[in-house]
Amino acid sequence: MKNRFCPWLVAGAVLLSAMPSHAQDVQAILTRVAEAYRNAKSYQAQATLTQTRQGGGQQQRRSSTISTKYKAPNKVVTILQGNETMQVYSDGKTMYIYSPKEKQYMKMPAPASLAQMPGMSGVGSGDPTQIGAQLQAIFANGKKLADRNVGGKPAFVLQSTQSQQSQDGKTSFQLTATAFIDKATYLLRQLSIQATRSQGAQKVVETITVNFASQQINPNLPDSVFAFKPPAGAKEVTPPQPSGATPAPR
Repeated sequence: MKNRFCPWLVAGAVLLSAMPSHAQDVQAILTRVAEAYRNAKSYQAQATLTQTRQGGGQQQRRSSTISTKYKAPNKVVTILQGNETMQVYSDGKTMYIYSPKEKQYMKMPAPASLAQMPGMSGVGSGDPTQIGAQLQAIFANGKKLADRNVGGKPAFVLQSTQSQQSQDGKTSFQLTATAFIDKATYLLRQLSIQATRSQGAQKVVETITVNFASQQINPNLPDSVFAFKPPAGAKEVTPPQPSGATPAPR
């Protein structure tokens, strides 16, 4: 059982953070986005996660829905349904990661803060307070495109691109990230990361898009929504241990 939450976002941030140019209006927008999320004491959102791959005359598409609720500093319930299925619960004391497909769950002490856990803080994951920092890493050196409507509402459009090529010129890689920011609330409406790999006549394009249907900052969330009871027949499995670590007593 693996924790599959958003490793692509971390990779995208690393690859795009070295872009050479700056734009003042991009910085102003990113600052407002960070402010919108930074002081969230609670949060809930509904989003879709879409992954596509085109290459070799074939096209693949996978889609999932994400439902997440969060209460600072470490309570969360995030449910991923679709091609990928997973549920994460933290009641503030204990964290559970449950796989409905495998009917297995892992149990571990809840972290003091979700910001300490890679994949549990940021876009589509639970704790929204790091969304601003993640977008800053991706778009700080990007550019602002013409405004567009998303879901009937006007949005700022930010884009950042990086290209790499092998020394022999036979292989190239381009990564493009595009974000749509709601002009009224400065909340993220959509984030798309596209990777294009070309080798000779062969070209593969992979795209991951997170599209938010709804978001609420500081909603009233009762503690009961973060409680988890293992379903009948579900099997508890041991969380993976770091190399050389002594298993925790149970």
